[in-house]
Amino acid sequence: MNWINTFEILCYIIVAILFVDILKNKNYKELSILISGCLAGFALELLAVRFTSIYHYSNDFYLSIGIVPYQFPLFGGLMWGAITVCALRIALKFDFDKLMTALLTGFLIVSMDLLLDVIAIRLDGGFWIWEGRVVDLTINHHTFMSVLWVNFLGYMFEVPAIVYMSLTYFENIQYKNHFNLLKALIIGFFGVVFVSLASAISLFFNKITDEWFSFVAFVILYIFIFIRFAKAIISSKNILTFKGNKDYPLIIFWVVIYTYCICGLIKLEILQTKLIYGIFSILLAVGTIILSLVCRKDKNINKMKGQ
Repeated sequence: MNWINTFEILCYIIVAILFVDILKNKNYKELSILISGCLAGFALELLAVRFTSIYHYSNDFYLSIGIVPYQFPLFGGLMWGAITVCALRIALKFDFDKLMTALLTGFLIVSMDLLLDVIAIRLDGGFWIWEGRVVDLTINHHTFMSVLWVNFLGYMFEVPAIVYMSLTYFENIQYKNHFNLLKALIIGFFGVVFVSLASAISLFFNKITDEWFSFVAFVILYIFIFIRFAKAIISSKNILTFKGNKDYPLIIFWVVIYTYCICGLIKLEILQTKLIYGIFSILLAVGTIILSLVCRKDKNINKMKGQ
């Protein structure tokens, strides 16, 4: 089995584990976010490959939707929803307001994406292919190791938008034992609209700035969130503990994703040859898994449990 299909199958497994956990715990808020994220993921990817002409996906995936060459692998849309839920579970361990919680959720996802996308465009000919772009390890204002900066910036639009709208909606209703599919779809739809507009603006400014806009916007936003996150971790050291009930679906999710990323980087010999990036990758993997393992001593993470 090749790297593409291995990842595809692994994603179906970890999404299924998460989905069963959500249903088992009757966590209707997470179910709503999962559906909103999936809808946005499918819609945005299908629109992007059809209308931007920036990239197209490999034909090697077992299950895809859409017409060749504008197809998108089925697991990809499911992962958009699942990874949003899993990143949000970590973000809710800290005392941030809705906006910062939403931004931190996007930050956790895009941090992982700084590893995954680097290997995804190289393994087995690439999970997707950038049109007219040379694949190398150069880092400049155009690309991060041949991945466009607007790709990373897009996550900082989509995920926070979905999370912020969802958390705002949950504040205003009694949602403990109620699930509203229509509301979840509406949030997903407005997430698509928001990201489409934001991405169109980014691409416009990229054209007139020789792609400096996405690079600068992403770096500033990423550093800002990192600093806020680092301060929160330091200030929360007395309320975080490794004791208590573990969130095994969350742990499994991040362990599988980061293990695959690290193995891919080793396979491609990027981890060994790019020392600083290799250290950065390992720190991200270890840090995210540790955050999956810890819980709050006060167990005050009820914002997503309808309590």
